[in-house]
Amino acid sequence: MKAILCALDFTETSDQVIKVALELAAQKHTNLVVLYAYRLLQPKNQDIAEYRKDIETRAREDFDGIVKRLHINGDVPYEFRSEIGFLSDRIEVYLKKHAVDVIVMSQSLAHNINEHKGLTFEHFLDSTKIPVLVVPEMFEAA
Repeated sequence: MKAILCALDFTETSDQVIKVALELAAQKHTNLVVLYAYRLLQPKNQDIAEYRKDIETRAREDFDGIVKRLHINGDVPYEFRSEIGFLSDRIEVYLKKHAVDVIVMSQSLAHNINEHKGLTFEHFLDSTKIPVLVVPEMFEAA
């Protein structure tokens, strides 16, 4: 069974992106995988392991907040993953190991997804070879 992969950045659009991804997963009778990719740049005066733990704890708390706000009850099976790295690279790795039907992300994530490689969103689309649903910043899911 192919999953819906939802990329998040925990900006104000994240609730709408999750709503769209959940609706799509429900329609397709599949599960939802929520991916948060982050860079691990060591701050001054903090141990790198502790910093990583702090980022992942905050990400989990932010995701749990979305689950609570949206009253997500588990009708659609979902999992949350936080991973170190650039989003485009983390998606690429995930796609190599798992079957995905569609990727859902915000307009801002789509705009910046390949920034570190100096490539455009079109390059990302060409490399993934699966549909990507971009949720506009002002979109309001049903």
